[in-house]
Amino acid sequence: MEAKEIVASYFDALAKGDMQNALSSFTPETKWSQPENNKFSGLKKNLDEIIKMFEGIMGDTAGNMTVRPNGEMKESGSFVAVPVWFTAKKGSISFDLGGMDLFEVKSGKIMHVWTFSDDQQVDDEFWGR
Repeated sequence: MEAKEIVASYFDALAKGDMQNALSSFTPETKWSQPENNKFSGLKKNLDEIIKMFEGIMGDTAGNMTVRPNGEMKESGSFVAVPVWFTAKKGSISFDLGGMDLFEVKSGKIMHVWTFSDDQQVDDEFWGR
């Protein structure tokens, strides 16, 4: 499977709410870089830390956070860039924002994910500290 197909499979599993299959795209050593200044920001150094972040995000949003591709995936060797759209709600606050995710894929697994928000200030304010 090519890098783009691995990432597409990850997003397909997310869309179905199948976290087990989504996470099967990662290795125990996969890293996740979450930008800027909110309670989920920073480098997650392994799958356990990524799962903890996902659990925190879903807990904050009562399970209604979604992320989906919002344009054509671009592949360059082991890297795949994906325009994405995030939606979530916390109480009366809504979050509806674009961004870009960059995936590094090696040996058929996602090794590192970098996320970028179209408006990091909105992102940080929504998630808080």
